[in-house]
Amino acid sequence: MQKIIREAIFLKRYKNIIAVCMACILASTTVLAQELTQNDEVIQQQNQVYTSPIFIEGKATVTKSSTIYNINPYNPAKIEGLGESGSIRFLHKNGMMEIPLSHPLYKLSDAYADKIVCKNGTWGVERNVGLKIFNGTEDWQKVKEGKFYNKNTTIFECTAPEKVLARNGLCTHFDVHLLESQLKNIYDGISFSENREKIYMRTMNVKNMSTIETLSAYLKAQHDAGTPVKFLYALEECQFEPFEESVQYKLNDIDWQSVGFLDTDTKISTMAETELNQNLFTVKQTGNDIMNQFLSAVTDIKIYGETDQSGFYVMNIATNRDTLGLSIKNDQNHRFYGEIRYDKSDFLSSKPAEIRLEARENAPSTASAEVKINLSKLKAPVEGVYGFDSSTTGINNNCIQQKELILTAYTPVVEGVDIIQYPDNALINGASDNIVLIDKNGNGINTQQGISLLKTNSPMTLALENDNSVKASTEIIKVKKQSGAGLEKTVLFLGDSLINENAYTNCVLELFENDDMNIKLIGTRGTEQNKHEGRGGWSAYDYCNETTKYGFTNPFLNNGKFDFSYYMKNNGYDNVDYVVVSIGVNDLNVVGHNSHDEIIHYFDTIFNSIHQYNANTKIILNIPTMLFSIESTDGAKNTRLEFTKTLIEQYSNKELDGIYLSAISMAINPSMNFKWTESIDKSQPMKVSDTTHPNMHGYRNMATTTYAFLKYLAEIEG
Repeated sequence: MQKIIREAIFLKRYKNIIAVCMACILASTTVLAQELTQNDEVIQQQNQVYTSPIFIEGKATVTKSSTIYNINPYNPAKIEGLGESGSIRFLHKNGMMEIPLSHPLYKLSDAYADKIVCKNGTWGVERNVGLKIFNGTEDWQKVKEGKFYNKNTTIFECTAPEKVLARNGLCTHFDVHLLESQLKNIYDGISFSENREKIYMRTMNVKNMSTIETLSAYLKAQHDAGTPVKFLYALEECQFEPFEESVQYKLNDIDWQSVGFLDTDTKISTMAETELNQNLFTVKQTGNDIMNQFLSAVTDIKIYGETDQSGFYVMNIATNRDTLGLSIKNDQNHRFYGEIRYDKSDFLSSKPAEIRLEARENAPSTASAEVKINLSKLKAPVEGVYGFDSSTTGINNNCIQQKELILTAYTPVVEGVDIIQYPDNALINGASDNIVLIDKNGNGINTQQGISLLKTNSPMTLALENDNSVKASTEIIKVKKQSGAGLEKTVLFLGDSLINENAYTNCVLELFENDDMNIKLIGTRGTEQNKHEGRGGWSAYDYCNETTKYGFTNPFLNNGKFDFSYYMKNNGYDNVDYVVVSIGVNDLNVVGHNSHDEIIHYFDTIFNSIHQYNANTKIILNIPTMLFSIESTDGAKNTRLEFTKTLIEQYSNKELDGIYLSAISMAINPSMNFKWTESIDKSQPMKVSDTTHPNMHGYRNMATTTYAFLKYLAEIEG
């Protein structure tokens, strides 16, 4: 038996060698012969049985001239598709086959990718990516709309090759913008116009392209030099290019299981049936291709504030030229509707987009829904689809969310230094509900102006005004003002932009200036006295894996691992009493690494490393801060509170292990502690310019919570 197997293997290898030799003989250029003889990996044998229709998909490899800078006319990129030579070549049992292409196969996303396919018995290229090559002969005009004007740039327009739905793409010489970002853009950029009939090209004035003549001359020069400005965009409808008859005959005669490609990036894929996520839907397929594709891209569904707990389904998808709408309904005819705008949505990003659905017919006014969808897997539907019910697009009951108040076990407060807490920051899945403080007589006291911890008896019990079953309590620990008197404690703040902005840590220092206890901050960032380890946009994942990111270096990474002892020794620090950790919000946005289990793994990696350095070092973990309270941030708030629940489950009662949870988010006023700015038009209301980072009042409130916790730790240490 073994002898038979050996002979079979030998024969297979022999056939492969013969195939290579045949290809070398048939090669019409020495270049091809060199490819075959010098690259052992050039022939990719396919050892798979294809039971479904096959296709060959394009690619888009982007290589910038300099990786330091963004794509711009002075730092162009090369975008390589599949078949840059004008064809795709492969070997099979009868020799070499060459498939001619009008231009390379490109790929912008899973949904927008060029493919070689067989449609209804005809082989050809299905184009889902449009290509515009500029040469300077376009009908350029300056954009006349004043809202696009700024003093740094000039913006031009020319007629677009065709209208599009998804407004995303890639360009060799310009960053591609959505309309909203193009409005605010002060650098080079390309986008579609609001009516999709034009292409907007914005150039910086310092690059001497502020007239139609200079722009056209630049585009012509690039084209003539063989480095034209190319713009790849998402086609509204696919375009099929059938191959000529001789190619059809050859492709039909090929055994795809024995094909070897000369381009190592070329792969054969199979067309699998689209299936829905069974954690979200009651069916695997809906019976409609458009709805199947849409729902297969859905990553999460949450329905809030509904007393009816079953019978929900996706009712329809509604489309027009500017929006993609979605309706959800239940068997009681409660309907929710929401939409996304194409000019504000990134169909190339795998980060889920959020569709907020509001209550419509018959649904409770306080109810809402949230659908998250990976738009990179969705081709924007050209037409809507209707007529579905719970048997065809049913939503699982576990998507219906319950209201809950999420509180840590306790909060310290120092005598004479009050903390005001805002209970709205603790309510998940119930943005429109009023929260009351239950007094000793069982009466509910309004909390919209916040709760004074010094004036409140412990335990502090909160409940929903209209639903007393939603209730939670937390202890208030009163800390003596003289706690820690005469001591100096060394503190390290480790985290993201909340620390990187310097304001939070500076406010903590200011509180200790009027205290008998002193603290000394250590860190490689910040100022001379206000040192820290804050890095904007960083996550626990980054601290455990990345050497550099966003211009920041990682001082904790040693041989690819988070090493706190290495950090302390490398920076000449001989002690740290307390480490205040404020990370986690950015972890929730790290695509592919944002599961709660993985985030907790990186938290534990950091905490264990700190305690390996010194088991007596105490860690204060700040729970995630909430955003400015507005309808558009409700979904992110719920996401953060879900993670807060996980942190409480994981780290409550871990004080003996040196880990303490701090309810820092409760001290931020969800409406007034953010950065308000006046509009240029004084008749317009003020707006919040940053829904994530607090203003100075918010940072002081955060600092007061941390100040009290540091004093509390000093007190319990005796």
